[in-house]
Amino acid sequence: MPEDARHTQLDGLRGYAAIAVVIFHTILGCDPTLNQRILRPTIQEASGLYDLVTKCVFMLVSGETAVVLFFVLSGVVLFESLRRRRAGTAATAVGFSLRRFFRLYPTFFACLAAAFATFAATGVWSAMAGHFWPNAALHDFSVLGVSWTLQVEFLAIPFILTGFWCHRRFGAMGIVCVFAVFAALLCEPWLRTHFVTYKRFLPCFALGLLIPTRVGAAVVRVLPAWAWPAILAALLAARHVLALHWWTMNLAQILAAVFVALLYYRRAGALGRFCDRGVSQYLGRVSYSLYLCNVVYLILVAHWTRGMGAVREHPLEWGLALAVPIVGASIATAHVVEIVLERPSVAWGRRLTQFLQPA
Repeated sequence: MPEDARHTQLDGLRGYAAIAVVIFHTILGCDPTLNQRILRPTIQEASGLYDLVTKCVFMLVSGETAVVLFFVLSGVVLFESLRRRRAGTAATAVGFSLRRFFRLYPTFFACLAAAFATFAATGVWSAMAGHFWPNAALHDFSVLGVSWTLQVEFLAIPFILTGFWCHRRFGAMGIVCVFAVFAALLCEPWLRTHFVTYKRFLPCFALGLLIPTRVGAAVVRVLPAWAWPAILAALLAARHVLALHWWTMNLAQILAAVFVALLYYRRAGALGRFCDRGVSQYLGRVSYSLYLCNVVYLILVAHWTRGMGAVREHPLEWGLALAVPIVGASIATAHVVEIVLERPSVAWGRRLTQFLQPA
């Protein structure tokens, strides 16, 4: 694939993964006990038809699977971004880090402020007052719960840079060795307690970095053209059919990487063509703002439905029904945020790092 080609199928996948997260959180918001009662146990442990149907819906709109896909996609896209740069090592590190900051942080801060204001408007000001700045520092996630993923994205920057540099010198084995070193360091007691989530999802970035390499191309070449439905089904089912162990998460991450690789190399057939469609591309373009700003509407809906027994008694039906207006409102808001904030922020990052590019 040409270095300057845009991976449109990956953009489309990102958009639908963001919508899945919104639906997932809306259902959980109707009855938070679903996390322990239905989400965490395997599908074999479901008691009754209602729980079984709810479990199947969670499999289809799994927020956990969507987050794994987000991190794998970051590894792919950022590796490609670094490969297009021709600056020296130090200039590449500074420029990449600055552009990443401006790509993620301004939109995050605006959505954090909006969520904080919404909590205040619904009467939860006292409970959230001391959490705004810790959340802004990506240390506490009480206000904008989904922002924990941004902490992981920022912590992954040194790994992605090191993995890319080692790949240039040693090939795919360089990425593997860097992953082994980082994973070993994160097992040290002084790091393990502070970076539990980062360690859990580090393989996603490593696998994402491997996809554009010869290793990724070789894996895709041996897979038949009809592999993508089987890989997708296994990815959606793995976490919910197998008991929750460390290797279950690793299996899901490997399946996610293979699935993303099929889209990257345009071997996903009808699904790839679907992700190439205009509406899919649009959803991919607004996916980051959509992922963040939907929290405002979830807070409002949780406030308005508080005390409604019917919502707690039928969380699946209410969750799916409420997800429709929440997704619609979130897309409309994300459309505006992408234009007035995301695009200018990305442009600022590029302008600030122009001096780091070779003449």
